[in-house]
Amino acid sequence: MLRANLRGNNVTYLIHGARGSGSGIIEAACAELHVDYAVRDLDVRAGKNHDAAYRRLHPLGKLPALEFPDGEIVTDTVAILLTLEERHPQRALLPPCGSKARTRALRWLLFCATELYPLVEMIDFPERFSDAEACQAMLRKRASAMWNERWLHVESAVAGSPYLMSEGFCVTDVYIAVLSNWDMDPDWRQKNLPRVKALSDAVRNRPALVPVFERHKPGADVPGEA
Repeated sequence: MLRANLRGNNVTYLIHGARGSGSGIIEAACAELHVDYAVRDLDVRAGKNHDAAYRRLHPLGKLPALEFPDGEIVTDTVAILLTLEERHPQRALLPPCGSKARTRALRWLLFCATELYPLVEMIDFPERFSDAEACQAMLRKRASAMWNERWLHVESAVAGSPYLMSEGFCVTDVYIAVLSNWDMDPDWRQKNLPRVKALSDAVRNRPALVPVFERHKPGADVPGEA
């Protein structure tokens, strides 16, 4: 189990996840918050996320899940991020409530979660959606095309330099940085998503996040399981 003791406080979160999965987003959020956290990596390739013990935390066996110090479990990345932001408002993972900046940050956070993330499973595991190999190939091809098309919308939305918003960094940038390195040809990204690429590079080079992204560098595990 990995443990990050950032400031010696007694608030310790337990992240149930896997290297190379979406749990890296939660690790990055905790690192930015400077809270103590531990990571329990599940062997996704061996199907440990579908064992009965983990399904008691998340009935679908999806990653991540966050266990709070009081024993409460929160699943699903956006729900976890919003809960962390509410509990640690002093670190400003998101812009202030009621602001236009917050509205934009939430819009694109949910765009990533609902319009991009589901495509990863279709690209990586089309057999979950059809038993026919021909249908699987068609699904992967179409989902890959939609993946690229939707990233162009994110590219056009990047208004800051280098972050999503001109107001500065927020947790939506982390989500974008993680997803933009999945299931994408680096040459295509460099040519078509220069602002997303710059955003991702800036996020990865934030001092608190360098070790997180190193741990979750591409090829670490199977992102589509998250």
